[in-house]
Amino acid sequence: MSRKAKRLCFHTLFDTYYSVEKIGSGGCGDVYKVKDENDDIFSVKCLAPDRINKNKAKRFKNELYFCSKNEHKNIIKVLDYGYIDLKGKKCPFLIIPYYPETLRSLMKKGISTDKVLGYFSQILDGVEAAHLQGIWHRDLKPENILCDPSSGTLVIADFGIAHFTEDWLYTLVETRPQERLANFQYAAPEQREREKNVDQRADIYALGMILNEMFTGQVPHGTGYKTIGSVSSGYGYLDDLVANMLKQSPEERPAQIEDIKKQLIARKNEFVTQQKISSLKKTVIPVTEIDDPLIADPPKLVEFDWNRGILTLILNQAVNSKWIWALQNMGNHTSLLNKGPESFTFSGNKATINADEDEIQDAINYFKNWLPRANQVYEQIIRREKQEAELKIRFELQQRIKEQEARKRVLEKVKI
Repeated sequence: MSRKAKRLCFHTLFDTYYSVEKIGSGGCGDVYKVKDENDDIFSVKCLAPDRINKNKAKRFKNELYFCSKNEHKNIIKVLDYGYIDLKGKKCPFLIIPYYPETLRSLMKKGISTDKVLGYFSQILDGVEAAHLQGIWHRDLKPENILCDPSSGTLVIADFGIAHFTEDWLYTLVETRPQERLANFQYAAPEQREREKNVDQRADIYALGMILNEMFTGQVPHGTGYKTIGSVSSGYGYLDDLVANMLKQSPEERPAQIEDIKKQLIARKNEFVTQQKISSLKKTVIPVTEIDDPLIADPPKLVEFDWNRGILTLILNQAVNSKWIWALQNMGNHTSLLNKGPESFTFSGNKATINADEDEIQDAINYFKNWLPRANQVYEQIIRREKQEAELKIRFELQQRIKEQEARKRVLEKVKI
């Protein structure tokens, strides 16, 4: 900040942040580079007093609610928040990590073609993570994609005008028809007209423009725009994908980020990963990540009962057929005479076996000793199945592209 500029103090419940300089300004407010009392650097996004109104405050609250709970590495994380008095008004602010670069600044410096898709795959991951949670950004542009150059990590920021489904909606936001909510340059056609339905396909339109611009340095508008193939023939296959993402009608665009990723995976871009909502963590994770309750919390013996010669061992959770197979086929183990793992009968979280009174303690001890090895074998099975399934999907996508390209060559070359 200039010497005459007032140094702002942003107080939260536990910390104080002091402004260093203003680093951005938008329709809703300003962004500052700040330091805390330990001289650690952060950013503050603050609603400006001359631009604050009821609707913008509500959108700000929605952004706070979503980004403070976010755990995805490619979506901005809100670390803290509070209010500051500016010009007699209480202006809310968010504390977020400091990112010295944006995608815009990276593009101005020039991104080498071999790095574009690596960056773009991170952008896809961040946007898809929001979509999987029912949130459409609606204002994607290079300025809203931040970068940490030390790690090469990109994050999606500025969810101020995002559409939140009822599951995420913290407050009701009414958008007045006269309020333009998206950057005009990257807005999808349906965002330029009143009373048009705007969903996740508006983000896909913006992503198509950004992908083309990352290669060519130009934002594609209308027909005859500079194509990726014209500047980098090795990536010319992306032109059809971009053209589909930029269809005027939302119905003609790829419906989901997954569809875009499949096209990239089919071209052997191994770094592109598919994602899903974790049933355990309730967050977005790669589909290859293990999301299994028997691995997250391996079975262990918690109780037993013995009645009329039947020993019942009670586990902390129910096991499935694959886990039972792992127990019964885990290799070398010690056991009671003729009472190995295969002698147990399983139902839910209970394992039963015939046992005399003098066999009970030994049966329990042996069973407890088997559990670590059974859990290990089970995890190996699940991981191998995940890897095989992923490889199968990638192979099938690549084969499909080969077949499509072969058909296209024949139709173009062969004459009647």
